[in-house]
Amino acid sequence: MVDFKVLGQNHNRVDALDKVTGQATYASDVYLPGMLMCKLLPSTRSHARILSIDTSRAEQLPGVRAIITGKDFPDLFFGSGAVKDRRIMARDEVFYIGEPVAAVAADDETTAQEALELIQVEYQDQERVVDPLQAIKSGATLVHPDMAGFEGYGFAMGGNNCTLLDADRGDVDQAFDEADHIIEETYHSQAINQGFLEPMACVANLEANGRLTVWASTQGPYQVRAQLASVLDMPISRIKVIAMELGGGFGAKLRLAFEAYPAFLAMKTGRPVKLINTREEVFTLNGPRLATSIYLKTAVNNDGNITAREARSIFDVGAYLGAGPNAGVGHALGPYNIPNFRLRSYGIYTNKIYVGSYRASGVADMTFAIESHMDSIAHKLGLDPLEFRIKNAIKEGDVGVSGAKLPRNGLMETIMAVKERLDLPRKLEEGRGVGIALCEWRSGSGPSTASISVNEDGTISLLTGSVDISGSDTSLAQIAAESLGLRMEDVIVAKRDTDMAPFTGPSGGSRIVYSQGKAVQMAAEDARQKLFALAAERFGVPADALACDGGRVYVQDNPPQSLTLGQLGRLSLTSRNGPIIGLASLSSMPYAPVFNTQGAEVLVDKATGQVKVTRFVQAQDVGVAINPMSVEGQLSGGVVQGIGRALSEELLIDDDTGRVRNPSLSTYLMPLALDMPEVENILINVPSEDGPFGARAVAEPPGFGPPAAIANAIFDAVGVRIKELPLSAERVLAALQGQDDGEVVIDVEALREAEAQQA
Repeated sequence: MVDFKVLGQNHNRVDALDKVTGQATYASDVYLPGMLMCKLLPSTRSHARILSIDTSRAEQLPGVRAIITGKDFPDLFFGSGAVKDRRIMARDEVFYIGEPVAAVAADDETTAQEALELIQVEYQDQERVVDPLQAIKSGATLVHPDMAGFEGYGFAMGGNNCTLLDADRGDVDQAFDEADHIIEETYHSQAINQGFLEPMACVANLEANGRLTVWASTQGPYQVRAQLASVLDMPISRIKVIAMELGGGFGAKLRLAFEAYPAFLAMKTGRPVKLINTREEVFTLNGPRLATSIYLKTAVNNDGNITAREARSIFDVGAYLGAGPNAGVGHALGPYNIPNFRLRSYGIYTNKIYVGSYRASGVADMTFAIESHMDSIAHKLGLDPLEFRIKNAIKEGDVGVSGAKLPRNGLMETIMAVKERLDLPRKLEEGRGVGIALCEWRSGSGPSTASISVNEDGTISLLTGSVDISGSDTSLAQIAAESLGLRMEDVIVAKRDTDMAPFTGPSGGSRIVYSQGKAVQMAAEDARQKLFALAAERFGVPADALACDGGRVYVQDNPPQSLTLGQLGRLSLTSRNGPIIGLASLSSMPYAPVFNTQGAEVLVDKATGQVKVTRFVQAQDVGVAINPMSVEGQLSGGVVQGIGRALSEELLIDDDTGRVRNPSLSTYLMPLALDMPEVENILINVPSEDGPFGARAVAEPPGFGPPAAIANAIFDAVGVRIKELPLSAERVLAALQGQDDGEVVIDVEALREAEAQQA
């Protein structure tokens, strides 16, 4: 490891004082003179035609300033995912309970809410389909009969299948014919909410110059700007989005959500308009993740080598393709070298709330299935589950699903670290068990830019367009400081908006430190070269004779011969090339995998089925820990989310209507501190070839493995295999009592036939 001076050390967040003193400004903190409040009227039907909307009584209510419906917006479709399949507000038809059909702007929130109750909507109910396993069948009721005409509609089977992703390699059928063992299983994960603390909020104002300014709680200000321009049918240049401090998002705030409603009302009234969701609206109006069903068929030989896999995953995407089944293909092998495979992933429309992103959409669902399946195979073959994984683990140089060769990585190091920490293999006493799960992800890429200005006092100003959602500004500041030989306190991280900052992709998909951080490192290198050029001119030496450290540029053979960055900053103001500004931009980054191994110890009460996680250990290859304290925080936070997904969290949706039944934190059971074991984190440092100083992504993989690790530990403890999430006490007790768990059934033959007809 390189002897870093700033990296690899714990640093408080650059916004820590603002946060702990309450000075940080969130979207709901924005107050403008004459500001109105916006409330939304949701549909009460899961699928219906809108016959009429009568707003006359609401318009007469004192304090009501404007009411809009879908017919006030331009008649345009947009998409949160790959397909443009939705209008910003229901126009003639509603497709899920909760779909906005009107919005009110009033002097205060109470008046706006009263106005909603005075709006009368007449519906004509239509046939609906709620179960994706029914919706995928031939002849099922169609959610969108006009789907084939949607812009962006691509490879799919028709019907309610809006997208079909596939990957094939080798001769799968022959491998199954020749296999010593074939294991088939189906797994099911539940609908789940992102659970962010800060509800969606935004403020919109039409400026005197006719431009629209939006203060938003968002992870992707440029994406919100582009989609706003689309649904409002106005140029991007007339919209400015200011990304405020973010109280959690986890993917739910990546795209346009409700910003168009206060924006349109602001344009209609000429006054600023604010919208703040209630907690109930967080659960019923904004895209969660919906249930996923996964069929796995794996061929294994007597020596424990996996030779083939067929996987079919059915993702319920709700009424619109918000964030689809991307994980169903890319992660269906897990971190294993399987030479023959046939992988299919289906996105199925239903009359439910549309899906959004949640920390690598769908990967946790697939990891639960794959890692439970691996454990099941090992036990059926009489093999040690960890050794079975080691035998089949993908290695450097192996070819993954995408066809890319796996570069240098720390997968095996993470496995061995957890094996040693948990002293595996070992058998605990009755009712106690230990389970393992391997997690895979990649360091995210995408458009990234950075600007670094050298100030006259020797400090630097760092400007990027990324939103800080996990302390990433601190990591970016560390990268800049390390690159230029500065202290952390010499780096100023500028606040930004879409007018000021250079374009960058959204803060999500594990891309900020890896991709945005690389842009910062490149911008710092650009600034350093310009500093060297100016200093070389002053010293009369070649630029390559110089070095930069301690806030100064010096001659390597004669360190006392130096200029501080402050001196060079002042000199640059009158130099031939002007003020020193380092710039960098990139569009993509090379593939850099991220691997994590997790181990859970549990105690199962056989009388009640109650499961308690007593210990949790994880090791992750972080490449280089830019800020170890922050890295460990992200690792532990991911595990907490994963344990919630494993044991208690479930968005309950009515089987008949698609209505969310538990839109409250009191009934949506997120784990509390008392429910958590102490999480033991082990940082593995196998630097990536291309990340900034060797860093890899961190945040998302820790949340993938807990459901499988805990399910495997339950099997180790009491001998029952639970294939459906959450692993509730009721479900565990039923399995202990030998009751049928009602395993989800996927008609695989029908899917094969449908694909053959499509081909």
